[in-house]
Amino acid sequence: MSSISFVHLSDIHFVKSSNNPADIDRELRDAIITDLDVNAKIALENVSGILVSGDIAFSGAKTEYEKAKEYLLEISKLFSINPSDIYCVPGNHDVDLTIADKSPAVSQAQNTIDEQILLDAADAAFEESITDCSYNSILFEPLREYNEFANRFNCNISAEKIIWSKEFPLDCGLKLCLIGISSCFVPKSKDRLMYIGQSQIPRHMPDTAVMLMCHHPPECWKFSSDIIDRINKRADVQLYGHMHMQSVELAENNAILFSGATHPQRAADWFPRYNWITISSETIDGDRVLNIDIYPRILSENRDRFQPDISATTNGILIHHTINIDRKRRQDLSDPCLCYESEKTPKDDLEETHAVESKANQQSKVAVNERELIYNFYELSVFQQFELLEKFKLFSEQDKGRSIAATLNVAIQRAKDQGTLQSLYDCIMEIVSKKEKII
Repeated sequence: MSSISFVHLSDIHFVKSSNNPADIDRELRDAIITDLDVNAKIALENVSGILVSGDIAFSGAKTEYEKAKEYLLEISKLFSINPSDIYCVPGNHDVDLTIADKSPAVSQAQNTIDEQILLDAADAAFEESITDCSYNSILFEPLREYNEFANRFNCNISAEKIIWSKEFPLDCGLKLCLIGISSCFVPKSKDRLMYIGQSQIPRHMPDTAVMLMCHHPPECWKFSSDIIDRINKRADVQLYGHMHMQSVELAENNAILFSGATHPQRAADWFPRYNWITISSETIDGDRVLNIDIYPRILSENRDRFQPDISATTNGILIHHTINIDRKRRQDLSDPCLCYESEKTPKDDLEETHAVESKANQQSKVAVNERELIYNFYELSVFQQFELLEKFKLFSEQDKGRSIAATLNVAIQRAKDQGTLQSLYDCIMEIVSKKEKII
């Protein structure tokens, strides 16, 4: 039974003074690197990504993201994973609050959504804002620097892409779909709850377990009571940040992790935390079951190293939980008034599962890693980027005025349609390789 693992950080709060000679948080970050290098490499198999559930920066400033990127790349190198395997969502500290203060248009767009009493009305106001042909970027202006950082990881959000997703293959014909949603379209203020709309609720997907990542937990959502039932039914594993207190809620059909802060504000209750997560699947009595292992890590009392948070575990090391995905889907989607009996035998199911897995494995061998393509595209100079787009005829007159992120998304689709995606990928990797040799 194969498994995939993730390093989960939240509220890392890089500030403008991070890494200066007197930065006392440098030792904290070094302790995480040491813990990953010494302990995580033993406990975890197939580390497939680094998850950051918000508050990457402290005030949404460019210099803060530059330092965060440097640190996250250091972690990725520990596990020999691609930089494109970093996944993030924005938190309230990733919002540049000064933009709304300076721009009446931004403030009005936020207030129009926030003033709505009913979820449907708020969703309508949100839709009107992001489909306005002249001002559809208004709501995303306060997240400009976050998006500049997240573009290269394909975790940016815009009017064209309000959520992002990434699929990972599991055993038994099951996939894990990691989905990132933003709770920061309407920034939090003293008396304001966060807007999460119905367009961010994951879709029903066959043969798929869903792991949802969002900065603010449901208790911070304005319309939580309207959507939480659908979220719980469709998002089997949920990762939240913001609260700075670590806890795990386990139910028959869900595993919900409220992450502790990696970089909390220093006070009497200063307890830096982060997590490892391992996920696998197996078949039990004909149903596909998701196995989730959560390793909560906490800084030791003498602040010397990270160790298991014994108080939060079931065996002193980790929390283990299982979710019967097939049974959950039957409960949520099947009409209890109807009863169908499958004509397939267990042997037929097994053969079909093996055929699906074989086909998926064959496809994965030839498929271009789009996230790696996107990451390395952003490592090129602006001149090199547009030279490539012109070379492969992926830029047209109608693309003028679009952001580079929107242009790249369109270009990737055109390359797929033209059958030149592999050639584009190879060309990008060749340029990056030559650049690295020169450095």
